[in-house]
This record gives sequence, C-alpha cells and structure tokens, in this order.
Amino acid sequence: MVAGGGADLIHMVAGDNSVQVRVLGRHRPGETPYNDYLDAEIVVSSGFVNGRLDLCLSPEDLNDWSTVLDELAVGRGIRWLRNGGIQIEFDRQFSVPVPIVTVQDDESVSSVRVWLDVGHGWIEDLRDRYELVRRTWPNEVVTAPRSRSFWP
Repeated sequence: MVAGGGADLIHMVAGDNSVQVRVLGRHRPGETPYNDYLDAEIVVSSGFVNGRLDLCLSPEDLNDWSTVLDELAVGRGIRWLRNGGIQIEFDRQFSVPVPIVTVQDDESVSSVRVWLDVGHGWIEDLRDRYELVRRTWPNEVVTAPRSRSFWP
C-alpha cells in the first residue's frame, strides 16, 4: 500500500524482528536521467538493534531485485545492492526454510543479521510489493539501458 508517498519494497516481520526497504519517492524529479532513481531506506529492528540506512535505488537495482526474487523462489540465497546491501540466506533446519537477512553498510563497516521466521507466502508478498513500486514509480526518462558503470 502506498501511504504518505512511500511504499515498502521489502517488509519482512517476525515477532520483534523486521527488515524493511521503504521507497520514499523520486530522487530528482524532472526531465533528467536521475528522475528514474528512487530515494529509499533500509530499516532494521530487533530486540538487540534498531537502525536505518539511506539508499538511492537505480532502475537496474529494481531489475536486479526482480531477478533475485526468482532465485529466492527456488531456495537459493541472494545478495542485492552494491556497496553493502542485503543478503538473504536460509536456515534449513526446519520443515519450512527460514530466511536470515543480513544488512551491511560498507561505509560504516557494520552489519546486522536478523533471523525472520516469516512462514509461507513471503516471496509472493515481496513480488507483489515489487510490482506496486514499479507501478507507482515507472521509468519515465531513460529508454535505453545504461551501462553498469553509470551511477549518479
């Protein structure tokens, strides 16, 4: 759901533990190549730590998220985003594999690892959230793919 101009791309909650990637809006509105970049934040909460990390998501980051959702769906762990980011692995000691999410900030050389027993249907929920973000902030300016070395 989009409320207050933002939407959760990731919203995983289990008890007191949660990991969210909240998309806040366009990075630079207007007719520039940067219009398709989105300001966002990672919010991690647990009984031990609460933290927030600012992000700027590129259209390629969102494309990569779509790809890693496919990897998660077949039970593979993933790493998403450059310069730190999010890693999801699986604890397979239970009948339903439990995601373990690590959020890393390379600038401050810190990371947080959260075990999230989110049950069934969490990957489908992440896909629905991805589609909502894409519908809310479709690419408007860039029509040709940029090279991977192009960053704002």
